[in-house]
Amino acid sequence: MITDTPPVREDASGATHFVRFYQDDEALLAEVAEFLDRGLRGGGPAIVIATHDHLCALRRRLAGLGSLDGRRGWFPGELVMLEAADALAQFMIDDWPDERRFDDAIGTVVRRAAAAGKPVHAFGEMVALLCAQGLYDAAVRLEQLWNALREECRFSLCCAYPWELFPTGEQAAAFGRICAEHDHACPHHHEDAAPRRNASLQQALLEQENRALRGEVARAREAEYTLRQRERELADFVENAAEGLHRVGPDGVILWANRAELALLGYRWEEYIGHHIARFHADQPVIGDILRRLQAGETLHDQPARLRCRDGSIRHVVINSNACIENGALRYTRCFTRDATERRLLEEAHRHSETLVAELSHANRAKDEFLAMLAHELRNPLAPISAAAQLLTLAIDDPERIRHAAAVIARQVGHMKGLIDDLLDVARVTRGLVVLVRSPLDLRDVLPEALEQAAPSMHARRHELVLDLPSEPAMIDGDRKRIIQVLANIVDNAARFTPDGGRINIRLSVAGDDVGLSVTDNGIGLDAGLATRIFDLFAQGHRTPDRTQGGLGIGLALARRLVESHGGTISARSDGPGQGSTFTLRLPRLAARLPGASGTPA
Repeated sequence: MITDTPPVREDASGATHFVRFYQDDEALLAEVAEFLDRGLRGGGPAIVIATHDHLCALRRRLAGLGSLDGRRGWFPGELVMLEAADALAQFMIDDWPDERRFDDAIGTVVRRAAAAGKPVHAFGEMVALLCAQGLYDAAVRLEQLWNALREECRFSLCCAYPWELFPTGEQAAAFGRICAEHDHACPHHHEDAAPRRNASLQQALLEQENRALRGEVARAREAEYTLRQRERELADFVENAAEGLHRVGPDGVILWANRAELALLGYRWEEYIGHHIARFHADQPVIGDILRRLQAGETLHDQPARLRCRDGSIRHVVINSNACIENGALRYTRCFTRDATERRLLEEAHRHSETLVAELSHANRAKDEFLAMLAHELRNPLAPISAAAQLLTLAIDDPERIRHAAAVIARQVGHMKGLIDDLLDVARVTRGLVVLVRSPLDLRDVLPEALEQAAPSMHARRHELVLDLPSEPAMIDGDRKRIIQVLANIVDNAARFTPDGGRINIRLSVAGDDVGLSVTDNGIGLDAGLATRIFDLFAQGHRTPDRTQGGLGIGLALARRLVESHGGTISARSDGPGQGSTFTLRLPRLAARLPGASGTPA
């Protein structure tokens, strides 16, 4: 081994530049101390540029050898000691040795030491510090600066590098370049031998290669062990992760799944692995879209899906997935499956509760509005009734005034009775207590009776009525009284919410299996929000302060319940406030007249 070979000596010319690769600090320090001591004992100066620890150790060793006893020093003494790091700081610029500054910092010291003409011995570790920082090229450049200085001054220079700076083949080129800048690669230079540059350098290179090879083998073994350990850790991580994982091939077949995924869905390994992923999705369009997007290289985040469990139940999940694509082809997809069933149920319950709260809030407001309207509608007749009652007490002998007062009372009582009847109707229909007495009806015959009931509102506001009736029968199977009530409500509603002198169009039509009737006005219209709830109980549109339209907001609600009890539909449409409205009624068409009548609950 290198550490067992004899120490280096100068060649016959009295100056040499050699490199020492070492593994043991003590062997190096002993050899360098002897090298320096030979120069000092010969009366020549010595220069040491080393690490702080090596400086202290060399000073102790030289003192033990007696080299420092009683000697008169040159400037500043025959032994010059500099810390390598401090010396480097004087001439390094951007991790590169500056030639001029090197000459000022180091060249000046060497020239003054060589001025007396005696042999100069120098030891340097600055190059080793540069290599330790990974600055191998800078170290080579510094060796070249030392060689340039040797052409000007005669001195012997020993440079030392720890073997650990060249652990692998990656540093072989730098090692060779460093060796090439020296006369000898020690310790393969024997004490009395003439320089054998090529042989010694070759041996040093072989030694470095040998060490590098051993290092590479050790690193490979360590890497293999680390790789196996990481593979075990990764396998444990994915297999025992708390969240479901699976891998799917390019054909959609499940290649692997971890325990959490199998537990989530309740399948055994053989029931899940090797089967197409779509088999376990409840929504085929969803899994089809997922596979297409992954095939295109898209990464999915929080993709909702529904998976079918082994027991037939459905799990709501969110999927995070991406694809492994090599050479433009899909190899497999990675998928994380997180159970979101509980969260989905909570969200649905929350949405349901919000809907209920909104509905209850709306119902509560409607109730308050209804009570206010009911109080108003019931209070209005009281004033004329009270006035008529007083008139009766004053007009005992006036039959005409008595008849007028009686008519007022009768009219207002009739109005109140109508309100109460409407309320009772709604209550009976809502509770399913109204029995429909069905019979074949031609709406062409029924419509005039409904118009007669709505006539007071039509005449009071001087509306124009336009009828469009079909030539063929518009037959339905219905309760005549209730159908008239529905039609009268719709027409009366149009009359009351259309300004005086308006136009109301009624169109009756027969198409396919339906009989349709539409009532269109050019009245105040509906906003979008009211159009969707106009048939709700107590719903009211905009009213004038004097409430000349009247009503409790129950007529259209009652109409919808009665139409639905006949198997039909009723809807409202408007282009907005001031744009009029159209109410459309559709009932099942009766193909032929049927004899007799039947009673069914509404």
